Amino acid sequence: MIVEDFEARTGELTIGKDKAGKGRRILIPQPVIELFAAQSAGKERHEPLISRANGKAWDNYSWRGPMKKAVVDAQLPPNATAYTLRHSTITDLINEGLPLLSVAQISGTSTEMIERHYGHLNRGAAAKALATLDL
Repeated sequence: MIVEDFEARTGELTIGKDKAGKGRRILIPQPVIELFAAQSAGKERHEPLISRANGKAWDNYSWRGPMKKAVVDAQLPPNATAYTLRHSTITDLINEGLPLLSVAQISGTSTEMIERHYGHLNRGAAAKALATLDL
């Protein structure tokens, strides 16, 4: 992403091309707004929003070394990857009760795909909802 993808005033971030090959806009929380505002300060609109130490944009290969180090530092299983962390995050969001539509929007995929791959995690939500009803 580049600086112009971030709109501090509205707290939105444009994801130019997501996993499905489409663009989308997401609302981001205040701490992330503050981080991105600091990262974009003094940069031109076409420069990377979050750049590497050398000022260059992150690409498909430059994040692998830092990711491996983060896995070690966080004491995660050695085979953990960014992709496995994506799945863990989706699982956590669903287990916390976030609506599947919201999970799909955050992860840049369809509700159909979320339901297909993670729907089994949501079975307890129905039972919990039913338990609150006066029958």
